[in-house]
Amino acid sequence: MNEFVMKVRILLRAEMTLFKADAQRRANMFALTALSIGCVFVALVFVNIGLFFYLTDAEIDSRAAFILAAGNLGLAFVPMLLRRQAKPGPEEQMVREIREMALDEVSKDVDKVAQEVAAVSAAVNQVKTGVSAFTGGGMGGGMQALGPFLGLAISLLKKRK
Repeated sequence: MNEFVMKVRILLRAEMTLFKADAQRRANMFALTALSIGCVFVALVFVNIGLFFYLTDAEIDSRAAFILAAGNLGLAFVPMLLRRQAKPGPEEQMVREIREMALDEVSKDVDKVAQEVAAVSAAVNQVKTGVSAFTGGGMGGGMQALGPFLGLAISLLKKRK
């Protein structure tokens, strides 16, 4: 059973490691997405400022605001590109392989225990049918046939004393 417990511990540690790595990757993706959305909002603000200056005939100020808006939109795509490249590393792949091996071993052990339980259950059923046959539930009623002989043996033992 020690070996089984060790396999289960390895499986649980691998699962926890993969869970932490996945959570870290998701947190990084969320941060990059939030950064992209922030850049898009800033670009929208500069587009509004540019349109305001364009409508008020301050052309130099409006060009500067449009240039800043374009720059912020460009910056919004950088985190999205970084987010696409966030993939599991080789360490995580190795942990996945360890998890799969441990899961296979635990599954084999569980199947083995299930077979042993089925064998014990079959043996108990055989004993049960044997006992019920001997006590009269089966062929010929074994205890019922011995009843008169037991009475005779008891009476003979009482007479000897």
